[in-house]
Amino acid sequence: MKDTTARGRDVALALSYACSAHAHEMVFDATGDIMLERGTSWEPRVISRRQEIEEMYSRLLLVRLRARVDRLGALEAECRRRADGARLPRAFVSVTRQAAIRPYPVLRGASWIISHGRRRRFRHIHLLAARLAGSARSTVVDAGAAHDPVTRTRLLAATRYQATRDALDLALGDPSLAGPPDRLLAELDWLDTHLPPREGRA
Repeated sequence: MKDTTARGRDVALALSYACSAHAHEMVFDATGDIMLERGTSWEPRVISRRQEIEEMYSRLLLVRLRARVDRLGALEAECRRRADGARLPRAFVSVTRQAAIRPYPVLRGASWIISHGRRRRFRHIHLLAARLAGSARSTVVDAGAAHDPVTRTRLLAATRYQATRDALDLALGDPSLAGPPDRLLAELDWLDTHLPPREGRA
């Protein structure tokens, strides 16, 4: 029961991020998505606003789930499973099965089956949440932090700082409010010689 509850919290968190990202998507669809120059002069990078928003929420998800590839992988799989369950054949089977097991509101089940728009939005949000989880998981794996507690903690420290800058930039338009990276660099230097008592042994 505990695992189910924890997974439910992870799914709820990912869906809240996905809904926020989807809200930005609708704005971009209405105003036109544009390409943004990111990166540095020696490593330039051009991405769309839509991609930048998804990367921001993916980083936030990585931090909140503490870069745990097991949780991120389970979250991605669960969101894809739920999205697949919104397809018409599976939705019909699910409603029929629930009605056979226990009293089930017939009108609610019927409205879910025939409402293509609701099921399509449900699928889109869950697939977007799965994409955020998958991107976060790939970041952890690519950084070599999947099974290395110290590397994972270093990744968390750097990603937490970047996620803070992202959030302040989005909300207030001023990422500099996160402060200079001196504190982050000092933390990374400290991690070179100390195993963090909590993060490193999680």
